[in-house]
Amino acid sequence: MSKSINDYTTLFRPLLAAGIIVVAFGVICIWIWTSVVSPGEGEGFKIIGIRFLIGGLFSISLAFIAKYFLLIKYLLKRISYKGKLREDKFSDLHRP
Repeated sequence: MSKSINDYTTLFRPLLAAGIIVVAFGVICIWIWTSVVSPGEGEGFKIIGIRFLIGGLFSISLAFIAKYFLLIKYLLKRISYKGKLREDKFSDLHRP
């Protein structure tokens, strides 16, 4: 079955919103580590903050991949065809 464009773009807003919230929480954790808690006791906040930043950025990147999936699929298909044509020009010829 073929999916419509709306099926791909419906994931964009939830993933983007979740990514922004997670990134904001990661920034707050890193801010707590740097300013509120003493450096020796706040290593956990640093680790958690960095993990949340990475997870949020990953979620945001998945959102944009889901939104532009058809364009990415089309471009990858075009690149793969160009690679095949450059690799062997005479593969389509039939020998008698």
